[in-house]
Amino acid sequence: MLASINSMPCDPVPAFPWPHAGHRNFSTTFPSRKNRRSLRCGTRLQADYCVHLEHDADVEQYWALPHAFTWTTASDKHRYTPHFLIANRDGGGCYCEVQTSFAQLPAQRMETRLAFATLCREQGWRFHCVTDPDVHGPTFATLQKLYLRSLATSADELAACLQRLPELCWPATFREVLNSHPAPPSLAALCSCLFLGHLQADLSQALDLNLMIRGPTRESEGG
Repeated sequence: MLASINSMPCDPVPAFPWPHAGHRNFSTTFPSRKNRRSLRCGTRLQADYCVHLEHDADVEQYWALPHAFTWTTASDKHRYTPHFLIANRDGGGCYCEVQTSFAQLPAQRMETRLAFATLCREQGWRFHCVTDPDVHGPTFATLQKLYLRSLATSADELAACLQRLPELCWPATFREVLNSHPAPPSLAALCSCLFLGHLQADLSQALDLNLMIRGPTRESEGG
């Protein structure tokens, strides 16, 4: 039986405040809306993976480099820090490692990772490995741009946009929604609605004025 998130070690998060307006550094830090703070990530690929964690409705919260594990197996001592601990809305959790390719890891690193996977099975913890193709799939470029632009959305703008959606004619392009009358939604609010799943669209499309939006989800239509 899988353990709950409460049984999975996670260190206290050091003070690292939510970014000021205009902060858009995706290289070693990620401005997380779900965590209301910027997370320090070890690589750009790890920071890019955070976009998917923000987009996944089943993910409630997540921590970067959550805990340094030390343990012994037979005569070997191990030390390992997973890249993420992910808390799901169902109360479960998962440790995660993000690498460009696991086949290229040094033998010692591979051995330590396999030992940690065994430790997780013994404790009932989930452990997941993510590679570059999982992160940089066909929807990533648009998802990242939507997230970046959505950070400027105020609660009032988002509420006004959600109220306006059922009144529009669907399907519609990005341009048509932004030019709708009266009271068109703001660009940031429209990006938020797409990123948060209030609107349905094929996100493998490039994010431009011709992106076709199918319409609101049933939950959004129901208010």
